[in-house]
Amino acid sequence: MAEKIVSPGVFTRENDLSFLSQGIGEIGAAIIGPFHKGPAFVPTVVNTQSEFESIFGTPNGDFYTGYTVQNYLREAGTVTIVRVGHVGGYSHVTPLAIKVSGSSGIQVVGTLNVTHNGDESVGLPDTVLNSQPSASAFSISGSELSEVSASILPSAGNDLSDVFGENARGSKEAYVYNYYESAATNQSDELTAGGKVIVEEMPTQDFAQDISHASTPWIKSQLISGERHDLFRLHTLGDGSNYNKEYKVSIFNVKAAGETNSTDYATFSMMIRGYSDTDKRKSVLETYNNLTLDPASPNYINKIIGDINITIDANGKQTFTGDYSNRSKFVRVETKDEGSFPIIAGPFGHGAYTNTVKVTTETEVPAVVFTTKSSDNTASNGVSFSGIDLETSVVKIDNSHYLKPLPSDAGVGANVDFAFDSQLSFELTGSDSADVNKRQFTVGFQGGFDGISPTIKAAKAGDSDWGAGNSQGFNLSTSTASGSVAYVKAIASVSNPDDFDINLVSVPGVVRRLHSYVFDKVTDMVEAREDAFFIGDVTDYSDSIDLAIEQGAAVDSNYVGTYYPWVKTIDSRTNKLTTVPPSVLMPGIYASNDAVAAEWFAPAGLNRGGVVGAVSVLNRLTHAERDTLYEGKINPIAQFPGEGIVAFGQKTLQDRSSALDRINVRRLLIKVKKYIASTSRYLVFEQNTAQTRGKFLNTVNPYLEGIQQRQGLYSFRVVMDESNNTPDVIDRNILAGAIYLQPTKTAEFIVIDFNILPTGASFTA
Repeated sequence: MAEKIVSPGVFTRENDLSFLSQGIGEIGAAIIGPFHKGPAFVPTVVNTQSEFESIFGTPNGDFYTGYTVQNYLREAGTVTIVRVGHVGGYSHVTPLAIKVSGSSGIQVVGTLNVTHNGDESVGLPDTVLNSQPSASAFSISGSELSEVSASILPSAGNDLSDVFGENARGSKEAYVYNYYESAATNQSDELTAGGKVIVEEMPTQDFAQDISHASTPWIKSQLISGERHDLFRLHTLGDGSNYNKEYKVSIFNVKAAGETNSTDYATFSMMIRGYSDTDKRKSVLETYNNLTLDPASPNYINKIIGDINITIDANGKQTFTGDYSNRSKFVRVETKDEGSFPIIAGPFGHGAYTNTVKVTTETEVPAVVFTTKSSDNTASNGVSFSGIDLETSVVKIDNSHYLKPLPSDAGVGANVDFAFDSQLSFELTGSDSADVNKRQFTVGFQGGFDGISPTIKAAKAGDSDWGAGNSQGFNLSTSTASGSVAYVKAIASVSNPDDFDINLVSVPGVVRRLHSYVFDKVTDMVEAREDAFFIGDVTDYSDSIDLAIEQGAAVDSNYVGTYYPWVKTIDSRTNKLTTVPPSVLMPGIYASNDAVAAEWFAPAGLNRGGVVGAVSVLNRLTHAERDTLYEGKINPIAQFPGEGIVAFGQKTLQDRSSALDRINVRRLLIKVKKYIASTSRYLVFEQNTAQTRGKFLNTVNPYLEGIQQRQGLYSFRVVMDESNNTPDVIDRNILAGAIYLQPTKTAEFIVIDFNILPTGASFTA
């Protein structure tokens, strides 16, 4: 508001030209690689170790990535995790079905996968199978299998599990994929009455899908005018086979529309439970009460649980489906469109489970066994929830097979829908507690899949199968190998700086000499972003100095730095030493450097380069070897007596000699560019006037002055005035600026002359 000046005096005014929304928060590293659980390919920001472990699992010896995150979070407050998942799937080629043929037909009691020295994709050659059944026992022999005898009965002492085991990477030539123990026991009468055991090849079991989440069957309504409607289903937030047996869902307190509530919709409650709990001893992870399928209600299931799903394509483009943020830590919900079911519909059962075995039409696979609660909650067996039986001693073994990965084209087989007004003849009527207590059921998850054969081990350095074809379970041997495709997708997911703000990248387990295609893709990504630095490994654990220099020479980029040699650290879970590449521990050193100093200080030397967590180095370098490495752009990791293990170099992989061949200068530029780009976005679409230019100058100059005072710059100059914003530039809708920086240099070579003077010489100038 303008002041009205009437009488003489001195008047002061304040024009605040410095205010500008900063728009820049805490920025951390991106760690890309495999983890035991969590969402695949979706960059996920975590802020604490406990949050990381709850989403991605506790670090162990299978992958390098868990160690990397653990060490980084000791020093930093945020990190972006990109879990690489397997793509392409695999096939069980002609597995063996163990069947019983009797008066009731042919029923599978077990399946065997022949591994052919660890390879499930070969299949049995013709005419090699020679099975000789006798009562409950049988024997198998052939060119791929030594003669083996077993029984189908769990009570025999040499049943399928006893003889073959269930370990896909075991020493046997086959392993048990399914063993329906309850069904096998039930077939003993058939065998006594003249039935026989049949061993024959099954159709190839194709698991052609990529890593995927698990889902419940569709939760269905009561019968309404003779029709049952799909209502909703739940999906796990994480991906992988383990999510089939991570949780289960119990639905209870189902009340019909208008019964004990004033809504036209049914209401119900839901528990997310631990898979292995029991109805007597529940492990309740989350509880949601008074849920409804009314989109206008504040208790609408999508609003309460969340329905957002994020997918990322091979180019890194994100696609969001759903409308409500995921409030559950474990699941999201998918509901049928409004109007696709009557509003009086309530959850009263679910669809049939999909068969996890694809068989020929004349063969039956044991169906899921349901627990059916016929009265109230006082039954002697103590079961309070109907639905899939995951508690009865032997039955739950058979049922658990249905919570495995699903063949691509499998059907429901003998499985049927579960519904209270079908199996139990309950209706969605009656409002007293006895009636309500009858309407509660539990449903499991299906469809979670790792995307890879269980016979493939996640190899690390030192394992016999470690190399180009197996880096932590991923085949990175060629650009088209499934592992390379998966890694490139994960790398692309953080390629857009508008979506994910990072300043550092580590991809532990990717070594340029073995996995050059993936390594170079990471390099391309950080160079395209221009705001992140890649700590990359160029050598294998036992590679020589010459190989390290050779690999370093193949890369010319000031956005990449590398270190030699590998180091040993202690696995906190096992308290044993494990060998890790430098990219596991160095991100934590960078974070510590930034915390105690700043990005423009070198993360090297005795003050800030101590490799915390390293116990020893695989190659104890001499001074001459350190010189050789540094001349070849490789940063040495040195072990000094009494000083510990230290990163003793800070070169980028840039060939040309300039200020940007040093890590501290490159990271200074990343820091400055991020800040200025982030703050300047608020000037876009502002008037191109001197006032707008003043806002920019009054933001940038103090920021650079602060860096100068903290030893990051010798001097600087910012120009944004009429000299570079000429009428021609303004007419093209451009606001032009120029920033000139003189970065400080590090003292990497300290030269001190010792001069010996004769007796009597004067020390005065």
